[in-house]
Amino acid sequence: MEFKADEAEACRLALVVVDDLRGRGPTGHDFPLTGLLSSVGVPNPPLFIYLLALPLFLIRDPFGAAVFIALSNVAAVGICYLLGRRYFSPFVALASASLYALAPWAVIFSRKIWAQDLLPVFVGGFLLAAHAFLVDRRPRSLAWLLVLAAVAMQLHLSALILAGALVGLLAAGRTAIRARWLALGTGAALLLCAPYLLHLARTRGGDFAHLGAWRAESARLVPAGQRLLLALRYPLAVSGADETAELVGSQAGLVFPFAIATGLAGFGGLIWLCIRDRASPAFSARLMLAAWFVLPTLGLALTGAVPFIHYFVVLYPLVFLGLAAALEWLRQRWPAAAWALLAACLSGYAWLDGSLYRAIASRGGAPADYGVAYAHKAAAINFVLEDGPGGLPVLLDGAHPGGIVPPEYRFLLDLKSRETRWAPTGEFPVRRYLLIDAFRFTLTPAGLAGTRYLRRRQFGPLTVYALPPPT
Repeated sequence: MEFKADEAEACRLALVVVDDLRGRGPTGHDFPLTGLLSSVGVPNPPLFIYLLALPLFLIRDPFGAAVFIALSNVAAVGICYLLGRRYFSPFVALASASLYALAPWAVIFSRKIWAQDLLPVFVGGFLLAAHAFLVDRRPRSLAWLLVLAAVAMQLHLSALILAGALVGLLAAGRTAIRARWLALGTGAALLLCAPYLLHLARTRGGDFAHLGAWRAESARLVPAGQRLLLALRYPLAVSGADETAELVGSQAGLVFPFAIATGLAGFGGLIWLCIRDRASPAFSARLMLAAWFVLPTLGLALTGAVPFIHYFVVLYPLVFLGLAAALEWLRQRWPAAAWALLAACLSGYAWLDGSLYRAIASRGGAPADYGVAYAHKAAAINFVLEDGPGGLPVLLDGAHPGGIVPPEYRFLLDLKSRETRWAPTGEFPVRRYLLIDAFRFTLTPAGLAGTRYLRRRQFGPLTVYALPPPT
């Protein structure tokens, strides 16, 4: 799995919560009222940290957190099947869940310790509650809509589009609103938001003071035309494996047109169902799904934010419901062609999955944003700890040629030792270990000659050299 500074910081904060719950006394850190710093420079709400504390309470290792997120995404595939049956048909249910289970970006996002990777299970729950509220006219569903929207919006700012969806739902289903369920849902949502609201009250909203400067800086660094193109491309990219070069360093030539075709077919399928069933009681719910597809792009265009592909996780499992709906349109006319296209999509997804993960497994990670896999980083830290007390690993890479101790390595040192075994800041360590990340740094011939007589261990793309104690 991928494991860098953000993942390490999320696990560190979650372990602060775990230690406080277990009554282990002062941890050296305040109980977190915020989560990680977002890409727009504003701290995220802390709900993800609290949820992450659940698996870490049982398994005190990032592996437990990754399994927790993976299981939530497996549950999201099951919810996708239920959504297909309730909104559309058994064929859409089967096809959409199958596509979602194999889509490369969906698989990638299901393995990473990031807050937005928990969104699909809550977004799917929100859509189930929306159907119950709009179509089945169940008043109690309103409480679930409010709670699930509050959870999703705290996990990632991209889920703010749920606020717009919620307003539309309340307007369309106003005859099903009951005061007690509205009050119950609002109260529960406010309770979930209480820690973050407390932080905002303490800081008087000071975290948001620099947003104007951030927006101006974004406009300067990324031209408006480029931002718009990314905001249009990413909703289609997440339906396949387009833009995976940013993660692993390369992608096949056919990946881009394949993602464009599947993404446009998905949006077209949602539009077709709205037109076909405009007299149906489910029309309002289906119209919401079609509008949902374009809301992230519209929000990014209005705010001027620089788009990132993980902002579009909020579209899961919508993109696959739409693609399955397009296949159903085809099945009503040419059944054999629809089944053949579904098989071709699934085969294409499976081939891309295999290509991505064979490359990652064979190299121990990937040279782009993915980096060195967790297993090798953890094994290197275990070696440092077992080799002797007082060891401090220094990573040498192209960005920090002087050597640093990156956050994930510091976190693993703390986690995997009962007491801190590396020297405090300002003191020279008894032992030093040089970690060379082959994805980011290559020793010169003179450097290789200088390490000839040093003890070394290899952990995938990481080479660990044991340096002699300082005189």
